[in-house]
Amino acid sequence: MYRCHRSLIDSLESDNIISSNIDDVLNNGDDSFVNIDFSNQSDFSEDSESFIYQDEDLDETNHLLLNFDPISCSVTDKELDFDKLAEFYTRFLLELREYHLLLQKVVQSISSYICTLFDMILKLIKTKLSSSLISITDLETAFTHVNRLISSISKNEYVFLKQCQKYFNYESPIEIVLNKAEDRAYYIPLKASLSHLLYSGELLNAITDNIQSLATQLDKDNDLILSNRQSRSVKSNISNNKKSNPLLLQLYTDGIGITNPIGPNKDAHKFTCFYFLLDDLPDIVRSQVNLIGLHCMTYTKHLQDKESRDTLMNVLVEDLNHLQTEGITIPCISSRIYFIFSSLSADNLASNELGGFQKNFNSGSFCRHCFITYERRHIPLTDISFVPRTRLKHDLIVNRVITNDDGQALYGVTGYSWFRNLLGFHPTESLPPDLMHDTAEGSTV
Repeated sequence: MYRCHRSLIDSLESDNIISSNIDDVLNNGDDSFVNIDFSNQSDFSEDSESFIYQDEDLDETNHLLLNFDPISCSVTDKELDFDKLAEFYTRFLLELREYHLLLQKVVQSISSYICTLFDMILKLIKTKLSSSLISITDLETAFTHVNRLISSISKNEYVFLKQCQKYFNYESPIEIVLNKAEDRAYYIPLKASLSHLLYSGELLNAITDNIQSLATQLDKDNDLILSNRQSRSVKSNISNNKKSNPLLLQLYTDGIGITNPIGPNKDAHKFTCFYFLLDDLPDIVRSQVNLIGLHCMTYTKHLQDKESRDTLMNVLVEDLNHLQTEGITIPCISSRIYFIFSSLSADNLASNELGGFQKNFNSGSFCRHCFITYERRHIPLTDISFVPRTRLKHDLIVNRVITNDDGQALYGVTGYSWFRNLLGFHPTESLPPDLMHDTAEGSTV
């Protein structure tokens, strides 16, 4: 709006039409307050000429973001109190921050203007209300309390997060000190994330129905591969776990870049993130963003240091192992839900690094699934066969690499995997192929 109507805004500022003083606004607006007629509905009709951008239409997503949920925001007179008001306003600020990505200072500015608006309304009421059924003092007390409530909620980040914890069960990320230099990483325990995700029971029922549906299809045709439950490693993990009806948990890792255009450090900051996904989700909701949870985030450069990397991996592996052995309790079904690790997805470079394989693909045994060499990569599989990597062969190679301790790769293996202590994980079985880069990169439809 500022860009498209710069001349209009400049003219208003130069003519001093708008005053920042509340009393000046009230004195200038006495007549207009009396002459307002709320019975004339035509004043509020949606005239197309009254819109700033006539050709701009809001899609369904924008309408959802611009409107609160009427069920959760509507309250009866008996339920309405200052605590409900605080909850409503906290949600309002939360949607501003999460949906519209507004900064904390912008949120504080909005709160300040809302308080100023209440002050103006109160002064107008006190000026124009000659006889009333309620006491002006009581009305002023209520408005004053609302002003203080609004100001306190957006006062600072700490108070705002406390309100989110109170009303929306917000979980603060846990800080991990990685080394003596006090470099840090942050993670959210999977137990807390999955408990919130499955709390209502609706998603859990959909997952259970999907598992049963896949099992029914497999009974009709065993040649179909429909889910990771049919993989050898997952079957082995399920049999070793000995828990009833466990759910599959998949991890995903990728790097992101964040650029700070303001301040002395204007370069891009590179982060490595770990995400989790329930592997048994129905296909119709599998790719929804709200069902892919962030598990951990840290600077990529911290993972280059062995001490920092080992510290972070120990915390993540311990959290995952605890989830697999102890499970979580869901109130809606009054029983424990157990989980089994299924796979760790990433691009080829990240998968090789996590699995303890060489990080280059232009020499040696570059594949983490078999012992193919770079020189023979173009030979058709009909003319040659490559020996697949197995748990036993890989473990023997790792032991030789550790014994040699010369920094050289042996058959494409450079050392231990980052997740070697994770229950159900093995580098030769738990790192699936990167189909996007292996087959689809560079192709067009």
